[in-house]
Amino acid sequence: MPSRFTDEREITGVADLTPVQRDQLRAAGKLYDGEDLDAAARLVDDPDDERSFLGFCNLWRVVDGSEDRYDAWLYQVDSGTIFRAGTTDVAAEIIQFGLETRDPAVRAELGPALVEAGLLPKSDVSYPEFAGLLRTQQGA
Repeated sequence: MPSRFTDEREITGVADLTPVQRDQLRAAGKLYDGEDLDAAARLVDDPDDERSFLGFCNLWRVVDGSEDRYDAWLYQVDSGTIFRAGTTDVAAEIIQFGLETRDPAVRAELGPALVEAGLLPKSDVSYPEFAGLLRTQQGA
């Protein structure tokens, strides 16, 4: 069964985050701008703080059937970090909407899932490739 993005959740504060999710958010922020800030600082309610992801931060589960595969943090409109489920092991990043990973298997798994979820713009250079993979996965 192909992987898919599910259970999108807008992140509005740290109260409902698990310790692992807090660590993931910290790691994602550091990858984004190089600053090592805890989850509370990344979600500070200050419109003048450019380091805050508040209002532009969503967490998705990526599943294959009933198996949790990845935790996908999407933030700041066009960026994200995708971790192996329940860990701080980075599997891929989203940079200016595009999927970036060194692992071809992860790329082939996540790219079609991004297309299926409507998270990859049709203007992205990889869109035709990932849309084709999705059609193949769906047996079309």
